[in-house]
Amino acid sequence: MTYEAQKVGEVKELGEIYRVDAPLDKQLQAFEKLGIRTLITPEQVAQIRLAGISDVYSRTNVAPIAIKGGKTILFKNSPLMTPLMAVSAVNAHRNGEYLSLGKEVYDVAQEIAKSEIGIEPEDRSAIALSQDGDFSLKVDSDETRFLLGKNGQKYFGKFVKDGEKGQIQLYNLVGNDKNKAIVNYLWFSNPQDGSDLVCGGRLLYVVIGAFGVLNSAEGSAQKNGYSLTEIGKANSEVIPVVFEQTKASGLTGMFARELNKGLLAKLRKQ
Repeated sequence: MTYEAQKVGEVKELGEIYRVDAPLDKQLQAFEKLGIRTLITPEQVAQIRLAGISDVYSRTNVAPIAIKGGKTILFKNSPLMTPLMAVSAVNAHRNGEYLSLGKEVYDVAQEIAKSEIGIEPEDRSAIALSQDGDFSLKVDSDETRFLLGKNGQKYFGKFVKDGEKGQIQLYNLVGNDKNKAIVNYLWFSNPQDGSDLVCGGRLLYVVIGAFGVLNSAEGSAQKNGYSLTEIGKANSEVIPVVFEQTKASGLTGMFARELNKGLLAKLRKQ
């Protein structure tokens, strides 16, 4: 069966938005015809919902990676976004299993996550989940910031029950072998179902939907702006100088950190 991606709208900051309902490997084939080489990110899903284009569910390009006894790692730019890996994952799910790879896959993802701990969560490529099992994410959780980026606070405010005081449920992936890594996909349910983030689904063989984005020139240009990590670093260097120049250097230790934190929080709301 041939599957075709359909344009569903356009978001100025992203580009043209397409959707196709198909097994993962067929989805990627349909998107490839348009020059789209990966599924959408959770942050982009939030952006599409905030723009009023669509609020339906979507598979995403974030890969949960787990081994028995280890913290699940969420990894952006999923390895499942290649034809060979997509078919392998689809076949594993069709047999009621997860795609299983060597432990070194988890080890590499874990090392990347550790190396990025000093970076703002929005700017990281990998993050270790803070808890085992299923748990709830608050608007300021590192996992929320990692997945929803700068759209997190706006998303909670518009789509989550109780707004910025509400929570989104994350359903974890559990490894079953300490010597093998299982690699899966992150499912972002719709707001009517609580905007749940599901790491353990095994439905890549099913005809289910996902979005893809054909980037606009403006959307690509925005990606070249300063990251929150870069802004935070600049703030930490400039704020003490400002205190010193205003003859208030004694206040640096008391207020510099909170001022930097407040400035970053303000940027996340924009």
